[in-house]
Amino acid sequence: MVDGRLAYGIAEERLSRRKFHEGYPHLAIDYCLNAASLRMDEVDCLVLNQYGYYDCDAQPYFTELACEKFVNPSHHLLHAHYAAVASGFEDAAVLVLDGSGYSYGEHSRRGSPLLGPPPPYSEMEEAASSYVFSKGKFRLDAKSWALWDASEPIMRFASLGHMYSAASIYIFGHMKHAGKTMGLAPFGDALAFPEPIVSFDGDEIVIDTTWVAELPPRSAAPPEDDQTCKDLAAKVQAELERAVLFLAEGLHARTGSDRLALSGGVALNSVTNGRLLRESKFTGFFITPAAGDAGVAIGAALYGHAHLTGSLPSWRYRDDYHGRPYPAATVQAALAAAGPALTWQKVGDEAGQLAARDVADRKIVGWFELGSEFGPRSLGHRTIVCDPRDPQMRDRLNRRVKFRELFRPYAASVLAEQATDYFALDVEDPYMLIVAPVHADRQASIPSVCHVDGTCRVQTVTPEHPGRFRHLIEEFRALTGVPVVLNTSFNIRGEPIVESPGDAIECFLSSNFDVLYIDGWQVLKERIDEACEPDRLVPVMTAGVTLRRETPVSSGVPQGISCLAVTRTGHRVSLTPEQMSALLAIDGVSSVRDLADARRVAAADPVACFAELQELGLVYARRGGPGISEAQS
Repeated sequence: MVDGRLAYGIAEERLSRRKFHEGYPHLAIDYCLNAASLRMDEVDCLVLNQYGYYDCDAQPYFTELACEKFVNPSHHLLHAHYAAVASGFEDAAVLVLDGSGYSYGEHSRRGSPLLGPPPPYSEMEEAASSYVFSKGKFRLDAKSWALWDASEPIMRFASLGHMYSAASIYIFGHMKHAGKTMGLAPFGDALAFPEPIVSFDGDEIVIDTTWVAELPPRSAAPPEDDQTCKDLAAKVQAELERAVLFLAEGLHARTGSDRLALSGGVALNSVTNGRLLRESKFTGFFITPAAGDAGVAIGAALYGHAHLTGSLPSWRYRDDYHGRPYPAATVQAALAAAGPALTWQKVGDEAGQLAARDVADRKIVGWFELGSEFGPRSLGHRTIVCDPRDPQMRDRLNRRVKFRELFRPYAASVLAEQATDYFALDVEDPYMLIVAPVHADRQASIPSVCHVDGTCRVQTVTPEHPGRFRHLIEEFRALTGVPVVLNTSFNIRGEPIVESPGDAIECFLSSNFDVLYIDGWQVLKERIDEACEPDRLVPVMTAGVTLRRETPVSSGVPQGISCLAVTRTGHRVSLTPEQMSALLAIDGVSSVRDLADARRVAAADPVACFAELQELGLVYARRGGPGISEAQS
């Protein structure tokens, strides 16, 4: 942050390419300083928010800095700073709901303000907080603290975020899969778990944590095929909605404010946000786009700015694009590095029109431009775009491109002025944080963004939207009459959203979308199933793929040998023996014909075999010579 302006921001995972990367963000710090043309010795204040047991004060990277330093102000207060300032509201009620903040003892010894009365134990951690923000100042409204109850069979903590995380661990094996739990909920029956998890005591909520220990053993079935998993997802979603509406009602009654700013990881539950919008007494809403812990970085910078200057800045928070743009030379270098696997041409301002035509032709389009989104939603700068009219598109995306579970829904980007024609949404939602009902008479026209319960997560795109993404949707409307496109994040399962041109090209080659538009360049790749002479193409194994042979055992008896390919994200793909032999034969030099002539591929039809492997995202293809632009070809 420079002079109260948010200059650059990025999550470490976007640069390390390790999703949910934890630890000191070396790469992100270098990225932001370099983008702003700053040295570390020019930084006036640094605010760090980490668990106390990291003992960050003793680390050389921290102690050697000459600037003012603040460690661990209240985690929830930093969430609140981001929500309040970014909202643009002069006054608002602020609600922070997440898994947990840090302990009272840690915040107290650091001199953090607005902690409220001491809880019974200093080890108790923040579970929920609400504030009143008025004229640049905060007042604590309420704060709840909780202790960790147990770690077995699942970590238990009495917060709404951890209630949801516990269910996600049971269903999907990891607390980070809360989004999947939200998507699975409409397939279940909350009444299958009749006992409440959340109860109300005056203005407070009471969260039972014993329910976790009473769950039946998890079956080996995928979640979408396991009724207990589906019912549990429905249960925690229903409990979350009920609890958040209760807290919002109490906050409104106590503060008298008509505006609500919401942050913390729970604020990423867009289904609950939709109900808040429709049913609470608040008339003005703002939800932080980076509502999870990444957004705490923005709150921390605001906290430091307030310390240096004595006041918080006033913002008109226009968008969530806090990444650096990449110069044309970087794009061209990334294209050249991919070489003979690609064909490309500069199309400039025609990119939106050409991409819209591709989308209308039912192609899957990668779209990359300008600086990246800071939060977890792709909002038109790092996006995969598809035709929402195609009823098969969701399954095609899940199987061919994203390699993810078939039950998971996709979001829609809609021209803001026509949003109400398709969705029961009467506010702008530029950050894709609200799930709204799709009008019954429109559901058949955009089936691939309509979830099983008739809803959709929506992004409204205004005329002021930076870049060419708005133009793409306008051109799609001109071609089809529909002002809506399917919008999903530019990544594959298990990976962060792409950041750089090189990331985008690698993702393009290792999944099966059809065309890439990258800062005004149209990029095509060699497709084995469409080539004029497919046997002359050279197959190349996708980066990070490993091959395995496993022998399953049942009742002590071997059940034969299974062939597997495991992607760099851990996605497991079953292979036939012919596919395994084809992958083992790849040397990055020999063409399909060469491999067939040398009898290194067991398949009767080697071209079809390699085409199937490309469909699975395990190989890409290149020509035998250097990369060329379309104009040269």
